[in-house]
Amino acid sequence: MKTLLTLLLITHVTAGFIALLVGLLPMFARKGSRLHNRAGLVYVCCMITVAITALLLCGLQPVKMGRLFLTGIAIFSFYLCFTGWRAAKNKQGIQTQFDKTLTYSTLLVGATMVCFGTYLLTQRGFSFMPIVFCFFGFLTGRFAWQDYRQQQLPTLKMSWYFQHFTRMGGSYIATFTAAVVTNASRIVPANAPEWTATLIWIAPSVLGSVLIARTVIYYKRKFAPKSVGVVIS
Repeated sequence: MKTLLTLLLITHVTAGFIALLVGLLPMFARKGSRLHNRAGLVYVCCMITVAITALLLCGLQPVKMGRLFLTGIAIFSFYLCFTGWRAAKNKQGIQTQFDKTLTYSTLLVGATMVCFGTYLLTQRGFSFMPIVFCFFGFLTGRFAWQDYRQQQLPTLKMSWYFQHFTRMGGSYIATFTAAVVTNASRIVPANAPEWTATLIWIAPSVLGSVLIARTVIYYKRKFAPKSVGVVIS
């Protein structure tokens, strides 16, 4: 069992490291280019590996708060990555049974994280773990609920484009956050206040969300129909 756990951990860390490196390429490569598509596919494969190994590591070892939370983050990151990739491959927005099952399962994960975080709030007050459980549980459920709502509505033109880069960007932010927090003990002094750990968890999501929002605004303006002036003689 120890050998299996070591192998899973090595695979998990290696896939996450490769994802962090390769995930930068599609952001700067020309959209639709071979480099963009190939690097994006490698990133998706790495995130699938990260999610599967995280689930196995969590299920095969004694339950610990930190391990349980990191597994939730891995699921969250995988969901964003996979739905972002699916958006580019399925521009008509046709939902398969697998897509729906994944959405419902992620909704359940998000709700469970919020409920557990709320329970921890009643036991520990406003401390690190309760806050981040609620925060990331809310984000996980929000994206899954958005997909559930879209299943009931017609697909808008170019909506796949925005979903693609916002989800892939969000996935990268979550992966980056998990990597930073895992190594936080090497960066943050041991006597640092507890809110420092909470800030490390939440700050990348807040800053990344601002950058993604600015990108959305840029492309909405770019894709907006140009007004045509009418000359009256």
